[in-house]
Amino acid sequence: MEFNELLAAFAAEYGIKGLDGADGAATLEVDGLRLELLDDPPTRSVLACAEIGLPPPDADGAFGEMMLQGNFLLRATQGATLCQNPETGAYAIVRSFPLALADVASLGAGLESLVNQAENWRNILSGIREAETARAAASDTDDSHHDMLSSGFVHV
Repeated sequence: MEFNELLAAFAAEYGIKGLDGADGAATLEVDGLRLELLDDPPTRSVLACAEIGLPPPDADGAFGEMMLQGNFLLRATQGATLCQNPETGAYAIVRSFPLALADVASLGAGLESLVNQAENWRNILSGIREAETARAAASDTDDSHHDMLSSGFVHV
């Protein structure tokens, strides 16, 4: 089955209008998450990609390290790969589906798994952002207290 045929069958099965892979790419919205579906002729695969967010500004590589560990043997990603888009800097999760093995049911199950993983990693990234924001707020409070002491406004 070819890429556009698989997408047409998938769209018909799930009642999705406008899912057309005629130009080798399609976009699918699932639970507020945008999936990019791409034909990859050299590998005869469908690539599915979901953006999970931009890197936190001051996370000291914590999320990148978690991503690398999550990619190890694909255990924490259920077969997908965590990566960073070199053009936008955004983190993403990508999964490949060989066309020779893909049918509507397996593509549906694989995309569901990818969506679940994307949501999971978005939550992890959000938690890191929240911790970073809390740490920055605590640091600002500590710095302002220190500045007030050193400037002579507060006498101890």
